[in-house]
Amino acid sequence: MDSLDKFFSKNQENFDVFEPKIGHQNRFKQKLEQRNISGHKTKKYFYWAAAAMLVISMSLVVIRYNTIRKQQQKMAEVSPKIKQSTDYFAMIIKDELKEIKQIETPETQNIVAETMHQMSILEKDYDKLLKDFKHNNDNKLIINAMIENFRKRIDLLQYTKQQLEEIKNFKHQNYEHGKI
Repeated sequence: MDSLDKFFSKNQENFDVFEPKIGHQNRFKQKLEQRNISGHKTKKYFYWAAAAMLVISMSLVVIRYNTIRKQQQKMAEVSPKIKQSTDYFAMIIKDELKEIKQIETPETQNIVAETMHQMSILEKDYDKLLKDFKHNNDNKLIINAMIENFRKRIDLLQYTKQQLEEIKNFKHQNYEHGKI
C-alpha cells in the first residue's frame, strides 16, 4: 500500500475532489431536457417519413394496377378475342404455377426459383409489348408477340413441372429399391 499512497500524493491535483460550481445541476437538467425534446422530434420525423413512404408505395401500386387495367380494356376494345385469349392464357399460367407449388420440395427449390426468375423476365418482356401495343394497337406483329410470350411462359412452366415430376419419380423409385 505504500506505493499506492505515493501515487495519490503525487497526482492529487489531477483528481476532482471539489464541489461543482453553483448552478451546475440546473445546467445539467437543461441539457437533459434539450436532448429529450430533440429525440422526440426525431421520432416524429421518423413516423412521418414512414407514413409518407407507405402512401407513395400504395400510390404506385394503384397506378400500376390502373395502367394494366386500362391496357386490358384497350385490348378488349380492339378485339374481344384478344381479351379472351389473354384471360385464357393467364388462367393456364395460374393453374400451372399452382401445380408447381404443390409438387415443389426442398430439393427442387433451386429449379423453381430459376423458373420464377425466367418468368419475371418474360413478364417484363410482356409489359414492354403492352406498352408498344398501347402506342400502336393495329400492329398484328405485337399481338402475335404477346401470344408467343404467353406460350413461352406456359411451355416453361410445363417443362418445370415435368422436371419436378421426374425428380419425384426417380426419388420414389430409389426409395422403393432401398438405394436411398
